Amino acid sequence: MGQCTSLSLTAEELEEYQVLTFLTKEEILRIHDAFCSSCPQGKDYTQEKLSTEQVCAWPQLKVNPFQDRICQVFSTDGYFTFEDIVGMASVFSDLACPSLKIEYAFRVYDFNDDGFIDQEDLQHVIRRLVDKNPLSEEEIVSLADHILQEADLDKDKMLSLAEFEQAMMKSPDFLHSFRIYF
Repeated sequence: MGQCTSLSLTAEELEEYQVLTFLTKEEILRIHDAFCSSCPQGKDYTQEKLSTEQVCAWPQLKVNPFQDRICQVFSTDGYFTFEDIVGMASVFSDLACPSLKIEYAFRVYDFNDDGFIDQEDLQHVIRRLVDKNPLSEEEIVSLADHILQEADLDKDKMLSLAEFEQAMMKSPDFLHSFRIYF
């Protein structure tokens, strides 16, 4: 498989990953192959880590407007183990539960990592989502204000995870769009 040593997933490891994630055996094997093809030749994939740059260059993330944030949220100190990649793929799986997807979306959209999504975070999200059809700064600020007015239940000018979750559960498009196929 790929550039790795002959060490590949055992049937037991494959079954364990399948039990612990929302991934199929086929998806886990594809991720293993992609991970191994990025490892230096002759190296044991269980001991290897990929850089954020390597993972962000994968076709699944390359065109995602949030690739840097996704990699920041799922990596360990800017590097990915095989298990980090499997965890990330599991969250983005069609089979992942909505609350898990929402929790990670919250972390991705919380640009300043303060545990809330505020006006500035929302503006970052909007800019990235409308990159191909840019809005004026006034329109971005106005849209962020509107989102806060609708979703900020305690009126503290920021969204907690609970407020974000409530807003996302009302958006059927969210669960369909928060996925990446590996």
